[in-house]
Amino acid sequence: MNLQAISRASALAVMGLLLPFLFHRLGPLGRVFLPMYLPLLVGAFILPMRWAVALGVLTPLLSASLTGMPSWLTPVPIWMALELGFMAFMCQLLGRKLPVPWALAFSLLLGRCLHAGLVLASVQLLALTPQPTANVQLLEKLLSMAPWLSAWPGLLLALTSSVFALPGLVLAMLVVPTGVAALRRWDMRLETLK
Repeated sequence: MNLQAISRASALAVMGLLLPFLFHRLGPLGRVFLPMYLPLLVGAFILPMRWAVALGVLTPLLSASLTGMPSWLTPVPIWMALELGFMAFMCQLLGRKLPVPWALAFSLLLGRCLHAGLVLASVQLLALTPQPTANVQLLEKLLSMAPWLSAWPGLLLALTSSVFALPGLVLAMLVVPTGVAALRRWDMRLETLK
């Protein structure tokens, strides 16, 4: 039993639950800055793979159950669980060969592609009607630039979700490598004290 991995995963899960709660108290910032992603992506680089993937999958589901964010009335908790679990897996895989910023960038890009695919599949398979509550101005701008998008509600929802998440992806690119480097330095200090 790896007590260090258990304690780190627990601390990161708590942060993954608290940060969105705090961000959502400030308005729609939770959807824009993706606060749950930050500790989970740090965990993807410092935890063993199975713990990192489990953290990515379980934290959004736990958050939906405990706080109602994201709501179980939508498929968003499932989308997030699959996306964050996949991102953790990709961070682990790519982090073995690439520096943290590059592994993170590719993982974020691939994860958002998976997210867009899940949105498209959900709209098609479940016959969902997208309800644009997050950013009506962005939807109106997209529709004015490309009116044909209204015939493709899944694509419209996927594009809106991706564009709306850009500030959070930029924040992750700034915060996660710094957090990973700080925790790795901390580990080296602890090793020298032993």
